[in-house]
Amino acid sequence: MHSQVYDTVNVFQNDTALRCHVDTLLLDAGPGFETYFWGPNGETTRMIKVTENGTYDLTAAEIGGQIQETECYVNIIHASIMQESDSLCYKDTLALVIDDNSYRYQWDTHPNDTLYYKQVILKNSKTYKVVIYNDVNSCTDSVRLDMYPRIYVEFEQNEENKGCPGGDCKGQLRVHVSGGTGHLLIDWDTPNVDPGDSSYAIGLCEGFTGVHIYDEAGCRFDTSYWVEVWEMPEIETTPDTTTYIQDPRITFWYENLSADSISLTNYFWALRDGTSSNLPNPTFSFNTLGEHIVRFEYTTMNGCVDSNLITVTVKSVELMVPNVFTPNGDGANDTFIITIKPPEEEGSSRSISSQTTHQPINDYYISNELVVFNRWGNKVFEATDYNNDWDGDNLPEGTYFYVVKCYGNTGEDVFRGAVTILK
Repeated sequence: MHSQVYDTVNVFQNDTALRCHVDTLLLDAGPGFETYFWGPNGETTRMIKVTENGTYDLTAAEIGGQIQETECYVNIIHASIMQESDSLCYKDTLALVIDDNSYRYQWDTHPNDTLYYKQVILKNSKTYKVVIYNDVNSCTDSVRLDMYPRIYVEFEQNEENKGCPGGDCKGQLRVHVSGGTGHLLIDWDTPNVDPGDSSYAIGLCEGFTGVHIYDEAGCRFDTSYWVEVWEMPEIETTPDTTTYIQDPRITFWYENLSADSISLTNYFWALRDGTSSNLPNPTFSFNTLGEHIVRFEYTTMNGCVDSNLITVTVKSVELMVPNVFTPNGDGANDTFIITIKPPEEEGSSRSISSQTTHQPINDYYISNELVVFNRWGNKVFEATDYNNDWDGDNLPEGTYFYVVKCYGNTGEDVFRGAVTILK
């Protein structure tokens, strides 16, 4: 229980009594008087007990009958910090509260700390002071907060066995602890702890692993560490691509962009039908329409496995053969261009600009033959594996007739029609 605090003031020697942290103030008239009268309460003793702020007047008569009068203004600030000095742990949080919020306040921590309470996060031992004041009086109170020795933590990850991305939980992590009070207890968030060494956690997956350290003073330090895994290389492969059933062969490739730091020890290509290859640039043939998945799987120098997936779409070719071209040297529609028909192409009147880059027929078929006749049946042009480069050979304007034979995986496709040369 809080004991009473007293102080004494001789009112004939002091007309003002400003006090702090006093429960009761004794106003004393001093010796040499026969009678006393205190105002405003009418008490008639030499000393009176005062607990309220205000002005107290005294009329005192000496033994010879002479009257002496005086008054004393009393202002007592009763407020103080409620918390007592204590020892706390690093980063403990505590609210320092003053037991009376009717005054004004200034803490020594910051000019803006002017509330009747102060939130403290302890990071070192410190004495906290506050000035408690009103219009006529001010008092200072303080409290000492000592900090137990701080707990320190450092992590060390085993670089030789990090583990691989994707759930290969082989990471190993050691925690080094120091400081604190007495013996330190280590408590991991994972159950995978070396039975003979509580500072060593094993079998860790990629991600944060938490650890909690306790000392004999009851202090606790919580922290975590991001368990790393081996980096994977950046691998580029053949992009998703479209081919045609008439020539469904594709040669694949890969490139290890991280070869300077992460090499591959093994790799292979695999199709869903069981076909596979361990060549760097294999050629696969896709003999059915639709989508096919090719997997490039590789193993790194650290034993980590990953793969790239490539989607191959196989379609059927529908060629578009122009019915007119204009070999006049203006750069537009100057050659006889046979290309694949776009999905939106409709109608029978077709001309194809030579300003656009068009793939040759053999990108869709294995091989082809083109023969062009004039209106009398005479052969005017012939080519094997035609490459969209016939400019009419200075033939006169008119209508000519072509036969295109395309040889593919599914057999032979023949296209016949007429083309007009205009200049």
